[in-house]
Amino acid sequence: MLPREAIARRNAEREALAAYLAGSRDRPFEIEFDSDFCVCGVLAPSWFSYVRFVWRAALAKIAELMPLSPLKVLFYRLLGVRIGRDVFISPRVVIDPMYPALIELEDGCLLGMGCRLFTHEYTAARFRIGRIRVGKGAVVGAYSTVRSGVTIGDKATVGFSSYVHTDVPEGETVGGVPAKPLHAGREGG
Repeated sequence: MLPREAIARRNAEREALAAYLAGSRDRPFEIEFDSDFCVCGVLAPSWFSYVRFVWRAALAKIAELMPLSPLKVLFYRLLGVRIGRDVFISPRVVIDPMYPALIELEDGCLLGMGCRLFTHEYTAARFRIGRIRVGKGAVVGAYSTVRSGVTIGDKATVGFSSYVHTDVPEGETVGGVPAKPLHAGREGG
């Protein structure tokens, strides 16, 4: 049984998370771990929360395995991902099923084979969720990973196998681990 103070902190975190999800979501939301209660009690306050997560995870896995982009788009829209027109989603793309409504794919963007968009992450000290926005005409290269809270600007390009942990400005080309701007003469190296 949790002490009253821990219950009060857990309930305050639940309220803060609900307010974040209902608000603008401009900045990532973080919960610092507390030894008095598990963060799972904040993220999944009821058994229905777990059932909903399993349902989203199953739909996301089906979408990941779909061979055709239009079918992937349909399934990801069912999950709550905001997807514009003419978006192409390659095979084996992983879209985080925990908070899919935090992902926005704008018109004409392309997600390369096997790339991963994660709206949540755990560290030893905290749990973090954040919106991911892939701008109009942007390309996320094959096998790249995009961290929660990142915006990839319009017409930006993320090179293959990159780790994007900060925003990518409009029209910029980035690559590497962590992703950094690639300048003329240095691309591919």
